[in-house]
Amino acid sequence: MKFKPHFWLIFLLAGCVSQPSQVDFDRKQAAKARIELAFGYLAQQNQVQAKQNLDKALEHAPNYYLVYSALAYFYQQQGDQAQARQAYLKALDLDRQQGDVYNNYGVFLCSQGEFEAAYQQFDLALASPNYYHQADSYENKALCALSQNNPEIYQQSQQALAKIDPVRAQKLSQH
Repeated sequence: MKFKPHFWLIFLLAGCVSQPSQVDFDRKQAAKARIELAFGYLAQQNQVQAKQNLDKALEHAPNYYLVYSALAYFYQQQGDQAQARQAYLKALDLDRQQGDVYNNYGVFLCSQGEFEAAYQQFDLALASPNYYHQADSYENKALCALSQNNPEIYQQSQQALAKIDPVRAQKLSQH
């Protein structure tokens, strides 16, 4: 069973949110560039270079939710669940309007067996303004319900998914 966090879309959405002062914008752009590099290094299994770039991103923009969201993903990949949780919570503390972070945190919580908390995060993602990946959250919620063996939540999530992406819902029903 594979959940679908969508980190690459965070970069597209983050650039469209707002443009504070020129200095803040440049620092965020520098941080995003470092995050992209870090994900490239993670794809190559080079954790040292990935972490160095994430640390640089943090230096550039220490109060930017996206940096902490990326750190959460890094720690999750490293198996450091405590650091991953802390980074997700920091990302959410910095910006409660990011549906992607709620969705990804929900995936994390489900992987930890914290099903009710995961469902809550998926629901928060779905309720977030300017969140365009509802299908991801419904599918992740359904997959989480399968992990928990919760047919009621699975059915609800699968039916909601069917309304917005019938093909995806059909694929999901084959699990």
